[in-house]
Amino acid sequence: MKYHILPAIFLLLFVHTGFASSVPNAPHIVVTGEAEIQAVPDILTISLSLTKVGMEVEEAKNDVERRSRTLIATLKSLDIQPEDINSAELQITPHYNWNKRDQIYAGTEVTRRISATLRDLSRYDTLIKSIIDAKVAKINNTKLTSSKEKELRETTLQKAIINAKVKARIMTNHISQKLGNVYSITPTAVATPFPQARYQAAVFSQNSSFEPGTIQLKESLQIVFYLTKE
Repeated sequence: MKYHILPAIFLLLFVHTGFASSVPNAPHIVVTGEAEIQAVPDILTISLSLTKVGMEVEEAKNDVERRSRTLIATLKSLDIQPEDINSAELQITPHYNWNKRDQIYAGTEVTRRISATLRDLSRYDTLIKSIIDAKVAKINNTKLTSSKEKELRETTLQKAIINAKVKARIMTNHISQKLGNVYSITPTAVATPFPQARYQAAVFSQNSSFEPGTIQLKESLQIVFYLTKE
């Protein structure tokens, strides 16, 4: 049985076309290490749109400006720092309605996008109430993150390296060569979608239904080890 396994193992060790340009010209093994950590988020970033459509551009503009000032003042009252508030320039575009195949001019649409980063999630309900009071037309996006992301990513990376070493040792346990020094370490892309904040219609009646949940931090890398004789 052993003699049937060895050719397959050595095929992996010496012939790996995807890494032909990044492997040594010596006995080696290529291993992928992976790790994932879950953490409770403590930062919320939210992107909003305030919109007004009117036949008079100035009136629509003034309406959006007034609501924007009110919203920004409320955001600051929640101890959101000025550097955590981004208020984009006004966008002014013609607005049309469709009547069968015809476009009918319905005025001018004035829009301002505002994003804010809330670093105290206990104030989430107050934030949502201020958004409702400002008659925000649309919540474009929300993103939950952790203030400890740097430390968490370092821990995840360390776990991925350990995972690769364990795999490499298992793969070399039953052959005549042993694990040697590292030739190279290459990080590989891992899709880590940021979770959206989950909230329901209950916020409109000021009943909290906010669920921060958890975020997943993933790391993946490929390590090329030399193989040495026993």
